[in-house]
Amino acid sequence: MTDELLTQALAAAQKGQSYAFATIIEATVKGTPRKAGAKMIVFDDGSSWGTIGGGRNEKAAIAECLKAIQVQKPTTATYNYFGRQGESVCGGQMKVFIEPFAPKIHLIICGAGHIALPLSAMAKMLGFKVTIIDNRKEYANKKRFPHVDQVIIGDHAKELAKQRINKSTYVAIVTQGNEFDYECLKAVVKSEAGYIGVISSQPKKVKFLGRLKAAGVESKYFKNIHIPMGIDIGSQTPAEIAVSICAQMVAIKDQDYIGTDKFRGK
Repeated sequence: MTDELLTQALAAAQKGQSYAFATIIEATVKGTPRKAGAKMIVFDDGSSWGTIGGGRNEKAAIAECLKAIQVQKPTTATYNYFGRQGESVCGGQMKVFIEPFAPKIHLIICGAGHIALPLSAMAKMLGFKVTIIDNRKEYANKKRFPHVDQVIIGDHAKELAKQRINKSTYVAIVTQGNEFDYECLKAVVKSEAGYIGVISSQPKKVKFLGRLKAAGVESKYFKNIHIPMGIDIGSQTPAEIAVSICAQMVAIKDQDYIGTDKFRGK
């Protein structure tokens, strides 16, 4: 692997961009433009760097990389150059290993109160990058949250709106007031966040979704909102609630437990 390829991968990871490596692991002696060990990187926007030979087979490999990025599972693909219909005519064959990589999950916790403390600690144990946002200096500080990556003091929703949000961004809304919660939810409801959760009761859910509809937010955006957030484990204490939220986030990250009422926080 070249330094340039590693540099491209590092830059993508720092930007929170998913990518996949496509590596030739087997190739016939003749008839393939590149041999075993050739590698390229494909980014989640469809762009790429490097080459495994060009042409229709490289185009097909890029498509396979994009699929692998979506499901986050490695795969292998075989490409022929035998000249049959739909094949290149060089006369060989190569096998390509496709390995996807997802950036570290960035959990943004709006609120620095009783739930945020155990939630941030557990999220760090799970390998997440964690940012705390709160408008209270006595809560939002490094003395209270020495383990997190960033602490931001300011208006919850305004500071949240400044953050770079993509599929690797998870947002947990646990502020000290319903209006703060709503404004945070409104700020990200149309975003590409991989997870949006709000600490809530069922009446609060009905009220929030009704307000969003009245504000012109289409119902299609509601499917990514977990309100009340967390898996129903009968949790009572802040630490137990944090466990239920982390369990739901891990389930989403690993695409497990989907389709059940408990997964959806009901």
